[in-house]
Amino acid sequence: MKGMVYTTMVLLAAAGPAAASGACDKAFKTVGDARNGALYMADVTVPGLKVQSALDQLRKIGGDDKFEVAGQLVEGDTGDQYLIQRTGLRVPLVLVGTADRTGRVTLATKLARGQSIEPAAAKQSMCGMLDKLKAGSQGDTVAAAGRTQYPMPAIEAVAAPDLSKRMGKEVKDTMALYRSAGAFKDLMLGTNTNKEDKGDRSATFLPLYATYVGRRYQIDGQIYTVNPSTYSTKPGDIGSINYLVTPTRGLLRVRQNDTYNNNNYTIRCEFASDQAANFTMLRERDWAKLEGEISSIEESSMTLRNCRQAT
Repeated sequence: MKGMVYTTMVLLAAAGPAAASGACDKAFKTVGDARNGALYMADVTVPGLKVQSALDQLRKIGGDDKFEVAGQLVEGDTGDQYLIQRTGLRVPLVLVGTADRTGRVTLATKLARGQSIEPAAAKQSMCGMLDKLKAGSQGDTVAAAGRTQYPMPAIEAVAAPDLSKRMGKEVKDTMALYRSAGAFKDLMLGTNTNKEDKGDRSATFLPLYATYVGRRYQIDGQIYTVNPSTYSTKPGDIGSINYLVTPTRGLLRVRQNDTYNNNNYTIRCEFASDQAANFTMLRERDWAKLEGEISSIEESSMTLRNCRQAT
C-alpha cells in the first residue's frame, strides 16, 4: 500500500533450532490481515501445571531469552505475565502469557500497523517457549529460579501527587511517539490525520501497561472522593477512593484548587474485601496511607486493587 512502511520483526529465538511441539503447532494461529498488524497466538495444556508456577516459569524462560520481564497479575483462577521486546523497534513488541487452573497456557502478541513477523518464525519461537513449561517439582524449580532472577519490583512508598505527576509524564511521553508518527506521516504524504487510529494508539500504550501492571505501591495522601460500591454486583466490592493529586506550587507550596484534580493523572484505590471497617471511616480530605497492586492503567488514570491500610 502506498505510504505504508513495513517493519519485518523476528521474535527472539526462544525455541532455538528445535521444532514446535505437535500440540502447540496445531494450536498456533494468525488472526487478521498482516498489513493492519496481525494477532499471533499459541497455546499448550500441561496437566497439573499451576497458574503461579506457569507465570513464574515464563519469567525465567522469557528473561533468559532476552525479553524484558514486565508485569504479572493473578486474579482468581487465571493470571497474566507480560514480556517486552524493545530492541530495534519503534513500537515495542509485547508478549502476553495467560495461564488458567486447567494447565492451559496461551502466548499472544498483537502487532502495530506496519509491523510483521513471519508466521513460521513466530510459531517456532512461541511454541518453543511453551514447550519448556513443566508441571510438578521440575516446573516449580524453574519457577523459583524465575522469581529469584527476575523478581517483581519491591513495594514503593510514594506520595499520591508525586505518583500522579510521574505517571502522567510517562504516559504523555509514551503517547508523544504515537502523535509524532502521525505528524511525520502527514508531512510526508501531504495529508491531514483527523481521526485517531485506535489500534495503533493501543499498541503504543500497551508496553507502558505491561511494565506497570502488578506493581505494588504504598501511597500516602489526602482523599479527593470516597466512592461506595452501592450498586456494584462484583463480589467483595466495598468501594474505592480517588486521591487528591493537585500539585503544590511556589516557595509557599500553595496547592492548586481541588476542582482541578481531575485535570491531573488520577490515582484510584479499590479496597480489599476485608477492609470494610477502614473504608467506612474515610471522608473526603482525610489522609490515607494505603498499600495496593496496580490492576489497570489508562491514559488518564491508574487503579490499584486490594488496597489496605498501611502499617
